[in-house]
Amino acid sequence: MQTIKNLLIIANGQEENKTFIKTCAKAADFILALDGGADTALKAGIMPNLVIGDLDSISQTAKNKIGKEKLLKVSRQDNTDLEKGLDFAHYFKVPNITIICAQGGRIDFTLSNFSSVFNYIDKAQIIFKTSSCDIYPIKKSTRFECKKGAKISLIPMGNTTGLTLKNLKYTLKNASFKIGQTAVSNIALKNNFEVSFTKGQLLVIINK
Repeated sequence: MQTIKNLLIIANGQEENKTFIKTCAKAADFILALDGGADTALKAGIMPNLVIGDLDSISQTAKNKIGKEKLLKVSRQDNTDLEKGLDFAHYFKVPNITIICAQGGRIDFTLSNFSSVFNYIDKAQIIFKTSSCDIYPIKKSTRFECKKGAKISLIPMGNTTGLTLKNLKYTLKNASFKIGQTAVSNIALKNNFEVSFTKGQLLVIINK
């Protein structure tokens, strides 16, 4: 197996436009499709390096095009296809992971994807990308690059304490957030901003 530095995971959620998928694929050195995400990849003209999952969603046409040698069936049902993909990334010590097509369709799958990824962010830098926003799951203070004027939202995934925001229009200092409290549609005052906190975990959403 080649050394993988930048992994693109194509999930089996709502499809993105072909241009977006191709742009994400060009930035990766390995493309991992999750089950039916293989069909999404092929429709965009992208050939996955590997398809992983219980393989109950991928079409027979996609199986034939990709070939048996690139299909990795993991039959266990106590984790999701995304977790199977992230386990693969952890095994090969991949440092940078981009996930696309992970939302839309069944809401339980979408929420599960955003929740379960927190079990892996100590092991790699992970970002969800869509054509309209970038979503960062974080468990430690982080500095972000963005366009000045971008709309920024923070969603706590558990109780968060000591929350301080810098370079955003609506600032916070040593604040506490509980589940149900959110900070949506803040505005970046510069081309970067900082989110620092002492304890907790957040989704940081940068709208394009």
